[in-house]
Order: sequence, then structure tokens, then C-alpha cells
Amino acid sequence: MISTFVIGGIGIALGFYGLSKGGGPKALHYSILLTVGVPGLLSLLRHSVFHASDASRTDYQGEPFFMIELGFATGAIAVLAIFAFAGNWGVAAEAAITLAYALYLALALCLFFVRMKSKGLDGGRIFSMVMWLFVVVFMFYFAIAAAVAANLSPF
Repeated sequence: MISTFVIGGIGIALGFYGLSKGGGPKALHYSILLTVGVPGLLSLLRHSVFHASDASRTDYQGEPFFMIELGFATGAIAVLAIFAFAGNWGVAAEAAITLAYALYLALALCLFFVRMKSKGLDGGRIFSMVMWLFVVVFMFYFAIAAAVAANLSPF
């Protein structure tokens, strides 16, 4: 999980670098690989291959099918992000993929918060939620800034 946060943080730093080099579209292009692509693949591994330890970390007590399915969802979005980045699919594709992943992560964060609130918020859980929120906010920011700069509807 920490490697996901570190890689996402590097992606955010690259996004800010992109803002200085060409605005929203550059910020999104520079950041999508390390805020969506690589973290999504790491989540695929964490949720699908190492589902037992991931379930333990998140205090999930159900059958492993849910964790594996969760990994497939993040992996699918990650593959699209990598294709969009490597194939130069353009601002619209990169913004749509990033917005979809950011929305998915924001909703998952809400569920995680509700679960952790009932179990007690300790320092590790609060740190995880703050880092999660940090990455999600900047993913939304870079995607919306790129959509606005590219005059994409409804932005």
C-alpha cells in the first residue's frame, strides 16, 4: 500500500511539473501513468494475488471473491490508463479514465471511512485515508484542468 502512495505521489509531482510546462493537458498526461496506471496494477496484485493479506489489512472478513474482483476492476482501469498514455489517445480519453478512477477511489474511500469509523480510527487508518484523499483530489484536479483547457463538454 505504501508503494502505491509513493508512486501516486510521484505522479502528482509530475502533474505539477506538467502544469508548469503546458497547463492541464500536460499535467494530466504526465501524471496518468503514475496516478492511475502503475497504482492500478499494484492494486490488481495486492487485491487479487495477495488477497488474504489485503483483506486482513482492511479488516475484510468475507470470501476472497470480492477482493479478487476488486483487483480486476482496478487492473482494467490501469491497463486503459497505460494504453491511453503510451498510445497518445488524447486529453478526452485520459480525462475520462482518470475521472472514472478518481470517482471509483473516492467512493471506495467513503466506504472505507464508514467501516473504519465503526472499528475505531487509529493513526495508521487516518494516515491511509489522508493519503488516499490527497491522491484522489489531485487526480480530479488534473483531469478537470485538462478537460477545461481542451474545451471538453461539460467542462
